[in-house]
Order: sequence, then C-alpha cells, then structure tokens
Amino acid sequence: MNEITRPIEVITQEINFYKLQAGNAIIEIGKRLHEAKLTLPHGAWGAWLQNEVEFSERTAQNFMRIAKEYRNPQLIADMGNSATKALLLLSLPAEEREEFVGEAHEIDGEEKTVAAMTTKEMERLLKELEAERTEKEKVQSQLDLFQTEKDNAVDAAYKETEDKLEALVNQKEAAEQAKREAEERIAAMESEMDELRMQAEQTALPDESELEKIRREAENTANQKAEEAMQKKLDKAKKDAEKAKKEAKEAQAAIEAHEAAQKEAEEAMLKAKEELAQVKADTEKKLKAAGSCITVFKVHFEAVQGEINKMLTCIDGVEESEGKEEADKLRKALKSLCQSVQDNL
Repeated sequence: MNEITRPIEVITQEINFYKLQAGNAIIEIGKRLHEAKLTLPHGAWGAWLQNEVEFSERTAQNFMRIAKEYRNPQLIADMGNSATKALLLLSLPAEEREEFVGEAHEIDGEEKTVAAMTTKEMERLLKELEAERTEKEKVQSQLDLFQTEKDNAVDAAYKETEDKLEALVNQKEAAEQAKREAEERIAAMESEMDELRMQAEQTALPDESELEKIRREAENTANQKAEEAMQKKLDKAKKDAEKAKKEAKEAQAAIEAHEAAQKEAEEAMLKAKEELAQVKADTEKKLKAAGSCITVFKVHFEAVQGEINKMLTCIDGVEESEGKEEADKLRKALKSLCQSVQDNL
C-alpha cells in the first residue's frame, strides 16, 4: 500500500512552480518527481510527464538522480544552477565534489570557476582528472606489487636466516655436549690412574722373597704399561676436550656474527620501508602538481628508476655481506617485478 497521500495535482503544481525558480529548485523538482512516480498508478508515469510537466523520462531521471546525490543545494547554485554540470560532477566521489566546485581550474591557460566554464570544458577537465586518478591507481598498484615482492623476498631471506641460526645453536649444543662427555672421560681416566698408582705402591713391600720380588716387578711393569696406555687415552681425551671447546667457541662466534648480520638486515629493511614510504609520498605530491599525462609519466618514470637503482645497490651490498646466494634471491624478486611490468606493456 502506498504511504504517500498527497494529491497528484498538488505535486504537479509544485513541480511547475519550482521550474520557474531554477537554482535550488533542481533538487526540489527531483524530490517531487520521485514522489510523483510513487504516487501515480502503474503505466501512468510517461503520459503524466509529457502532459502535465513537459518532461521526457530521461530528463526526469536526471532530476531525480541529482536530488538523490546532492544534499547541499548551494553546491548546484555555485555551478551556475546547471543540471548538466551537476550530472557531470557525479563522476567524482561525493567527498571531492564540493572542493572541486569551490576551486578555480586552469582551462587553456585561463583560471575559471565551475560556473564560468562551459559544459564541454568541464567535461574535458573531469576526463583529465579521471585519467590522472586512473594513473595514480596504476602506480599505486605497481608500488603495492613491488612492496609485496620485496616483503616476500625479505621474509624468505629472514626465514633462511632463522634456519641457519637454529642450526648454529644446535651445533653449539652438540659441541658443548661433546665437551662435557670428554671431561667426564678425563675424570674417569684420572681416577683409574690414581687407583693404578695406589696398587703399584702397595706392591712395593720390603723384605720380600725373590719370587715375590719377581712378581712385584712384573706387576710394576704391567702397571707401568697400563699407566702409559691410560696416559695416552687421557692425552687423547684432553685433546678431544680442547677440540670440543674450540668448536663451541667457534659456534658461539658464528651465532654472534649471524645475529649481528640479522640485526643489520632488519635495520636495512626498516630503512628501505621508510624510503619507499617517502617515495610514495613524493610521487603523490608530484602527481598532484602535474598538469598532463606526459608530466605524470615522467614523475612515475623517475621515481621507479630511482628505486631500481637503490635496489641494485642494495643487492650488491647483500652479495658482499651475505654472499652470492642471498643476492641472487633478491635479483630474482627484482626480475619478477620487471617481468610483471613488461607483461602489462
């Protein structure tokens, strides 16, 4: 059931009244056309437009669209009360329309307000703005793609760094375990040697018979040989312990060097992100000041060229500090980005 109860005759009179007012009346006409369309029975809309208010359906639709999109009647007045310009301005986002109307724009070297420019001039200007907006979105998309590729390369390198660090930690733990085992073996051997010495001392008793003397000498010889063999084992165990200590020390040094390189890489990544953000800000600033597609292209070209040069320098630095394998990964990411750009040309 239709909730609008006003008579169609009243609505018709109001539309014809506002047709004579221009300006703010555009919105009021659009509102009442919408009201009339809801009020009229099915099939009567076209005839009513033609006979009662002398509007085509296209004109009526335009008025209703303006009434729906514009909440500030003064904005239409600032456009010279032009419904055509109001329709053209709908190509801009709602939050940008008021700023666009409030500023003067350069048209063929002359500053003009929206009210002063012709419909064709306004249409051309809006097309240029749309082209700039499209170009900005394309550049932003390329920057986002580059950032994604860069982040992926950094994440891969960071994960590999973490794996290497874990391997070094495991190596250090194994070396320390070997050191502990060697020290335990040394302690056991020293204890066994002490026991052998005690046995040798106990066998050296005075006033023994010749047989006992021979037996004692034989035992002493056996003990001496056993002690020499044990000494050799002890010397070897000490060498093993020293080797284990050295390996543990080298592993610790490798971990510290790796952590320092990792910290340096993280700082370089943070710096690169800050530089990228600055490049994006500078690019957007230049784009805003640019007046033609050629100028826009030059701005983007210089920005991208500068970033590529920085990335090449960064890759050379990585090759010197981290090795060719790490640098090749970054080269692969950069080649992938360049190939993506080439595929879009």
